[in-house]
Amino acid sequence: MKLMNSLPSGIVTFLFTDIEGSTKLAQAHPDEMPALLARHHEILNHSIQSYNGYVFQLVGDSFAAAFHNASDALNAALDGQRLLHNEAWSPAPIKVRMGIHTGTAQLKIGSKEIPYIGYATLALTQRIMSVGHGGQILLSQSTFDLARGKLPEKAQFIDMGERRLKDVLRTQHLYQLSVPDLPSVFPTLNTPEAFNHNLPAQLTSFIGREKEIDEIKKLIATNRIVTLTGSGGAGKTRLSLQVGMECLNQFSNGVWLAELAPVTDPILVPQTVLSIFNLREDSHRSLLEVLIEYLRAKTLLLIIDNCEHLIEACAQISVDLLQACPQLKILASSREALGIAGEAAYRVPSLNTPDPADLPALDRLEEVDSIRLFIERAATAKPGFTLTKDNAPFLAQICYRLDGIPLALELAASRIKVLSPEQIASRLDDRFRLLTGGSRTALPRQQTLRAMIDWSYSLLSEQEKTLFRRLSVFVNGWTLEAAESVCSEPGSPAPSTTTDRDMRGSEFDVLDLLTRLVDKSLVFIEESAGEIRYHRLETIRQYSREKFFETDEVEAVRDRHLEYFVQFAELVDENLKRGDQVVWQNRMSAEQDNLRAALEWGFGRNPDSALCIAGAANLFWTAGGYSAEGFRWTQKALEQVEKIALPKGITMEQRLLARARALRGLTRLYLSLGDNANAKRVAEESVALYRQSQDRRGLAFALVVLAYPLEFLGERVRAEAVLQESYSIGQAEGDVYIICRSLNLLARVIADLHHDFDLSQRYVEESLRLAREASLRSQEAQSSEILGFIAIHRDAFDEARSHFKESMKVYQEIGAIFNVILEKSNLAHLERKLGNYADALEYYRETIIAFRDIGQTGAVLHQLECFGFIALAQNQDKRALKLFAASSALREQGSRPMTPDEQIYFDEQLTSLREKMDSMKSDSIWSQGFEMTMEQAMELALQSAA
Repeated sequence: MKLMNSLPSGIVTFLFTDIEGSTKLAQAHPDEMPALLARHHEILNHSIQSYNGYVFQLVGDSFAAAFHNASDALNAALDGQRLLHNEAWSPAPIKVRMGIHTGTAQLKIGSKEIPYIGYATLALTQRIMSVGHGGQILLSQSTFDLARGKLPEKAQFIDMGERRLKDVLRTQHLYQLSVPDLPSVFPTLNTPEAFNHNLPAQLTSFIGREKEIDEIKKLIATNRIVTLTGSGGAGKTRLSLQVGMECLNQFSNGVWLAELAPVTDPILVPQTVLSIFNLREDSHRSLLEVLIEYLRAKTLLLIIDNCEHLIEACAQISVDLLQACPQLKILASSREALGIAGEAAYRVPSLNTPDPADLPALDRLEEVDSIRLFIERAATAKPGFTLTKDNAPFLAQICYRLDGIPLALELAASRIKVLSPEQIASRLDDRFRLLTGGSRTALPRQQTLRAMIDWSYSLLSEQEKTLFRRLSVFVNGWTLEAAESVCSEPGSPAPSTTTDRDMRGSEFDVLDLLTRLVDKSLVFIEESAGEIRYHRLETIRQYSREKFFETDEVEAVRDRHLEYFVQFAELVDENLKRGDQVVWQNRMSAEQDNLRAALEWGFGRNPDSALCIAGAANLFWTAGGYSAEGFRWTQKALEQVEKIALPKGITMEQRLLARARALRGLTRLYLSLGDNANAKRVAEESVALYRQSQDRRGLAFALVVLAYPLEFLGERVRAEAVLQESYSIGQAEGDVYIICRSLNLLARVIADLHHDFDLSQRYVEESLRLAREASLRSQEAQSSEILGFIAIHRDAFDEARSHFKESMKVYQEIGAIFNVILEKSNLAHLERKLGNYADALEYYRETIIAFRDIGQTGAVLHQLECFGFIALAQNQDKRALKLFAASSALREQGSRPMTPDEQIYFDEQLTSLREKMDSMKSDSIWSQGFEMTMEQAMELALQSAA
């Protein structure tokens, strides 16, 4: 290929080629095909380069070349066809079809793929080439206009007339280039006009869906009937028409559309299908008999569109036709499958959408289907509208929040005439008022988003409507168990077994009704790691919430939702202390939004229930990196309970234990946010409350949690005592989780306090053995971490590094994000201690940002000090002093003192630094650092790391 800066730009003539029937050739002659391809490539490269062309893409047997003028492109094409025609091919001839088109295209500097910006020009060239036959050269009107006065010798143009091309809005006038010494008679062009059909011409382009089209075509090839299902506005009709257009050459008797949207009476379905073939009723035969007689011997694809309101009639006529007409195939579209034998149902997904929080570069963003659709329809409403750096975030929000629903995007794009993208994005909470005013020629229900969903809702039975409304209480999905518990009729517990469900007979059966909503494309199923969750598009959820809040059952359903998630949180808390921690961590993560909704409702409705959730969720919050959020929920729950009297149904013992548990959780949250002093305070309160109860296991865990702030604050003697007590209770209760945690922490305390590393090692190895037997992955990880600390005490640094990495690996596997960050920090400290500053800085760059993002202020400040220690070691004295000053000021402002061990080392380093520097100069630098914000200090630290 020639140099990028030699490629033509602006007005460019493109030549696209490919081998006719190359797949069959490769299958028939696998051994000879490489040599045939090599000679084909040699010929085309020679011809294109001989006439000043530039091959800019070669994929398989397809060439894409660019020329500065149309004459060169035509001469290159003729030269190539002559050489190909005269070549002595063996064992089979190579025949190449060629397409030429001239249009606008700009070079895309830096691209490693197609180096041109000009999708319309490139796509049209490819479409022209694809309708031709081997040996044929086709060109567009624009190329014809430029080249007709400069024809090669004896060459002439054959007018092929106006032609429809795939995905091209307007018909294109095509010409064939012909010379006496090459074949000039070819089969009819592969354009839609050559086939029988009644598919309507589309006035707007078809965007994306390449994967879906390919999958549907494969289903049609192997099934007699395929039904496209999906929610209203998903684009089922347009997709079925596009598939039909692309299948025209596969059905000798054509592709025919029966549009049922205007039909309201099931009796009229056969009449509607009959009318598309211009058939008439017969007094001696039924409508169905006339239709069967006509279709019996035909190879034909029948598209039946919009079946949902006539589902039984459509199912019946499909069965009758398929049984009597062996070469007939049916492509149906409906909100739900027809439910007949042999049917392959295909759910049409929404268009893919960008993540507003992680936008790609503009050229990649423009390739996202939902963005492409919005831009094109917006440009129709407001000529000149394009994607820019300024409007990109708002277009991404629009596409994401509208779930990539084509109808919703088209309605939103129509508003671009009077609203900016930012204004449209800001009004999406009121989307049903915003998204109106579609095409006047569309069906009434397709002119507004609300009307489209109203249509789906109106087709539901009363029980389906009830469940549809109640499900809106869930946020970001739900499980079957949750739906059965929350949405069942009051006084009718959800069935726990199939037998129970059968015994209930005609009662409100959530599973059956939920299945029907899935069938009607109002609910979607998502399976991950063997877990089934149900979701719906945000647009559908907002609609259902409106309907839900129009009823008088909101309080009752939300109460059941709160009750369910109290039980769920407590179940997860217990299982996170046993095996299968990964499974339960993932389940809790999936229900985050539901827990938030339950907590919000609980604060006003039942604070004791909210307190129970807060107390049970802390293990998940701390491990998952949600400490700041968990701290806020727990604080609020404790405060709300303090304000109210003991309600009926709750004993003083229950409230005491709930408070003790929440305080124990608050201790962990304080620790994860770097506030050791307050962690100690609330831990002691939790222990005191547990001592008033009969909950020995709860007391043992509270003692383990208390040991952390005691250790960090230098109170190791007391930490050892509470851990010994915890271990004794764990032994008496047979609680392996408590035993493992107590042994691990005892090992670290004993190593630091008594320097008895052999005893520490035995404690950890016993903990590790028990953890592996009980599949307690979190305790396996903690044991590895403690072994790392013991190895450091013994100066076995390679061993320590290995233990920390093993711990990090296990924490990653169980989704304990906070602990992963801690292990990276441990590795950073180790590398710094060993003088491996580059490796240490690489870890610190990652951990300081991660700690900042989860709100662990104390850890962020310690990382700043560590950057300073490295700066000092590398003689960057000014930078080190600024970092020390910044961390000191920020610790003072946020009441985040160092641990005693940290303070001793920091004081030593600071004294050493000040001794190296002039006192007046150091005071000035200290003042500069002391005034820094945390972000400024982090920026300074990261600059040093870079």
